[in-house]
Amino acid sequence: MNNEWEKFLLSNNATIENNTVKNFGLSIEEEQTAYSNLILADLSHYALIEASGDDVVEFLQGQLTNDIKLVSDSIGQLSAYCNPKGRILANFRIFKRDDHYFLRLHSDICEATLKRLRMFIMRSKVELIDKSDELCRIGVAGLNATKHLSSIFKNLPGNTDESSTENGISIIKLPGTLPQYEVHGPLEKIKELWGKLKNEATLVGENSWNILSIRAGIPEIVSETVEAFVPQMVNLQAINSLSFTKGCYPGQEVVARMHYLGKLKRRLFIGTIQSDTLPLSGESIMTGNENEEKAGQVVTASWSKDKNIEILAVLQIEKAEKEALHVESDTDSTIELVDLPYSLEKEEKK
Repeated sequence: MNNEWEKFLLSNNATIENNTVKNFGLSIEEEQTAYSNLILADLSHYALIEASGDDVVEFLQGQLTNDIKLVSDSIGQLSAYCNPKGRILANFRIFKRDDHYFLRLHSDICEATLKRLRMFIMRSKVELIDKSDELCRIGVAGLNATKHLSSIFKNLPGNTDESSTENGISIIKLPGTLPQYEVHGPLEKIKELWGKLKNEATLVGENSWNILSIRAGIPEIVSETVEAFVPQMVNLQAINSLSFTKGCYPGQEVVARMHYLGKLKRRLFIGTIQSDTLPLSGESIMTGNENEEKAGQVVTASWSKDKNIEILAVLQIEKAEKEALHVESDTDSTIELVDLPYSLEKEEKK
């Protein structure tokens, strides 16, 4: 986290642990009632890799799961980076500004991901730089988010994954049941924007922002889930994060074989739990029968209201349909599955 940005957040009553804003002095219940109006979140728990150079398009096209050629100044995308066995090492939100590509990922896997990507640059004219301290990241969401941002920016992106850059600030429209935007820009410009929105917004921590991603069914790979899943297990084919026509990338044969020949046995589900203990990413999910069989893994979990927990989990489809399930560390709390906000029938046909 940029030191000056951290000081600014602390002046706004932020509680910060490990470069992550936990809260701004409000309870989770108070934070989440603000969805009906406007919330403002720090997103320093994400990192930002800048990719540039004469060969950058060819390089990224050969490494990532989505078609980088579709990214422009006005269109971003989700994508992933796999090992040769098709297991996801990292996933990104990608956008373009100033003729450079930016890969937003979780901060705890940024260093390892950057190191591995650099191994394959070789003689290509490509530069990969960690820009996390140079561009600050905030989130704006809620029923009135579009109204407030439209009063500040002339060309606000209107559709999911669209982006715009105005006055040095890049804005990406995110998927979800509420209007939701991810905003990137230099320190002083983000501080200025924060000041314009603050009086109308409730300031929230990482947990309340993550709830929106969980409800949107958007997975986030962190250190505990690196190499745990192939793309289809986390529904990347259903959220425009996976191209089957772009050509080769690490793990492409495994991913394509699953698409054309295989039968998916595990996929991403959304669930809720009534519990006093928040499950950890990567934690096992078990069946409630006598044999206590493993049924899947937690991808992400966040607190909701009244000790309710919302989770994304990769589960064996057959067990999810027939068995009562619980997190391994909490045998008394059954996971209640809820519908995804998108159709799994939707497969990308670019």
